[in-house]
Amino acid sequence: MEWNNNDAGDWRVVASAYWRNLDNYAGLEARAGIYIFANSALQVKYIGKAGAGRLVIEISSAISRGKDYGATQVKALYTNSDSNAQSLERDLINKYNPPYNLV
Repeated sequence: MEWNNNDAGDWRVVASAYWRNLDNYAGLEARAGIYIFANSALQVKYIGKAGAGRLVIEISSAISRGKDYGATQVKALYTNSDSNAQSLERDLINKYNPPYNLV
């Protein structure tokens, strides 16, 4: 399913990053939030969450586990708490049903 930019306006999102090439993820802020891997057509491939200060670390971990297969882009949605990141991740996984998330 293609990413819908309206999801960046969710009440749990306090800020978001623009889509960037997957190999440029290290420039993202190290905050709590979720990250989305997508292909060039913005078809969502994987959604992951990160606790406070762990966003870049979690993206690196997901890549090393092969969750980026078929993805060329990454986007971050920042939250103000770990619990908001967790609930946002769950809701977006249910909406997009990405192929590399185990449900």
